Amino acid sequence: MKVTKRDVRVFLLGTLAFFIFESIYNWKENKSDFLKGWNDASNNR
Repeated sequence: MKVTKRDVRVFLLGTLAFFIFESIYNWKENKSDFLKGWNDASNNR
């Protein structure tokens, strides 16, 4: 089985679409988790 450029593009586009959809769907949770991680990293310096 040969993997073509088209296969790679479709896979990457699907992964990107899933990431965007998931980020929009769970925006509040993603935002709070991001800010918690950001603040934890800032406090560990």
